[in-house]
Amino acid sequence: MKVKGIHHISNLVGHPQNNIDYNTSLLGLRMIKKAVNFDDAYTYHFYYGNNEADNGTIITAFPYVGDLKEGIKGGGQVNSIYYIIPEGSSDFWKRRLNEFKVEFTEVVRFGKSHIIFLDDAGIQNELVEDSSGKVNSYQYNGITSKEAIKGFYGALIHSTKPEESKTFFEEILGMKLLEENTRFYRFEFESEIGKYLDLAKKTFKRGRLSIGTVHHIALSVDSLDDLKAFKIKVEELGINVSDIRNRDFFSAIYFREPGGTIIELSTKEPTFKISNIDDKAEELYLPEHFEDKRSELEEHLIPVFVKPTKELKVYKYKNKEEYEIYYNHDALLKRINELARIAKERDLTENEFNERAELRRRYIDSIKGGVSSLVDSIQLEDKDGNLKKIERKN
Repeated sequence: MKVKGIHHISNLVGHPQNNIDYNTSLLGLRMIKKAVNFDDAYTYHFYYGNNEADNGTIITAFPYVGDLKEGIKGGGQVNSIYYIIPEGSSDFWKRRLNEFKVEFTEVVRFGKSHIIFLDDAGIQNELVEDSSGKVNSYQYNGITSKEAIKGFYGALIHSTKPEESKTFFEEILGMKLLEENTRFYRFEFESEIGKYLDLAKKTFKRGRLSIGTVHHIALSVDSLDDLKAFKIKVEELGINVSDIRNRDFFSAIYFREPGGTIIELSTKEPTFKISNIDDKAEELYLPEHFEDKRSELEEHLIPVFVKPTKELKVYKYKNKEEYEIYYNHDALLKRINELARIAKERDLTENEFNERAELRRRYIDSIKGGVSSLVDSIQLEDKDGNLKKIERKN
């Protein structure tokens, strides 16, 4: 009994709209579901993947806005996520990263060239040319099937106890040690994609999970029976293992391997149905136990959208109220500018003149409201690390 490959990888990220733009407009991944965290209804959970939402292609994100501190990269984490790109597409991806003003470097790992860059939250991604994996037929924002990401090539783990992690991967999870060099062990799975897991030999100080880090890596198992058997096997080592949890698209257990990384073991079935993919993020998917909160959640969560963009913007609004101010402000400005262009070509009608005056008034009110909201949201950190809001003077 052994794990069969990378099932999915889940990241802790910042602004939800930044994350959508990055994964869809830049990377060309297909939005699969706009859902919520199964354990926290007030946090989004986004799923992205290839055209069919196959296991081994799914990257997920838990976006947070507000006062969370950034994570600290270190031991007990996936340090880097490797994606497969079609052979001959590296030059395309280098041009694309330049066009989106994303800095990148190149390294060679086990004889393969990797293009390395950071995502919207600072998580390291790597693109690797390889013939494995089926062609991704999803085409979006200038990316065709000749360049589209096919799924995971692998991932790199940093451990607080690398030799114990190695033993656990081999003896408990049944991973095959394929090769090693002075810096890394490479394990190989019996899968077409999500095939490799690299483990750094260096011992790393424990990191802190928060924004900008990978929360967990999920590995596939064949069946629910295998999942139950793995739960018993890991628990016999004295490791805390979660109950088997129904995630609607699969069943899963969670635990930390000896080096600190959170491992999820997930069943291959029932997976996502292509007929239910929501690539415009128009519907909020809720697990059954949160369905009674739908109205409340739709009122609370920041609206998000999937639409192509040629640049990665910074969205500063942190809640639905600020979102509405932001887009109302933008709409007012566009109409004011439109009337200004008309005024250069001809005299404004009385209605247009009055409309411009009203729009200018509302625009000023919008700026005042935005500044007031910003001031109210500012918090200062005291010497003990506690965050406190600024108090207004009478």
